[in-house]
Amino acid sequence: MFSRIATTAAVFAVAVLGTAGTAFAATITYRTGTAAPVVYRCSLPSLPPQPGTVEARFDAPDSVPSGTTFTPTGVGGSITFTPETHEQFAAAGWDGIRGSAHLYLTTTGATLSPPAANNLTVPETLFPAGGPMVIPFGQSATSTVPAVTAGAPGTATVSSSTVLVAGEFHRPTTGQWHAVTMSCYLHPTVPQNPVFSPAITVS
Repeated sequence: MFSRIATTAAVFAVAVLGTAGTAFAATITYRTGTAAPVVYRCSLPSLPPQPGTVEARFDAPDSVPSGTTFTPTGVGGSITFTPETHEQFAAAGWDGIRGSAHLYLTTTGATLSPPAANNLTVPETLFPAGGPMVIPFGQSATSTVPAVTAGAPGTATVSSSTVLVAGEFHRPTTGQWHAVTMSCYLHPTVPQNPVFSPAITVS
């Protein structure tokens, strides 16, 4: 949604634990915000909570047998703030970010262990003047991703929840980085659909 800042995420084959010789369908990409943006409220430094759109993705099989455990790969996404929020952020004396993100997830028709994708890399990014402000995050070698165990036959879904960024924000006037934790929660007054699409078929 809106303009992107490129991010690199490690992508590996999806790990699936099941009966030996079980055939699995193709790996596909699941995404949030396919029908409408998912709006969060985020605690940017020096500002009151600001609305931002969060989109996330992961790769996994398009169908799995009931009781099977698989681990998504290619987990990543971005947080996008409006040009107006970017202007306020710059006026408060900031122009960049780096660090790691923790993407909390929920499921229906399946279980997660653990409940979050942790230590997703937020690459060092300095925001050019004007336009929206995009904070990318992506899976890397140091990330940990939850395993998903499919429930009864039918469908299973994964939804995005809280996003926490344990980052450092940059002040251009001094060239220094300052440790700041940014929390993003689903906006309480905006209708939301944070489910990754499509649903996972459970056979």
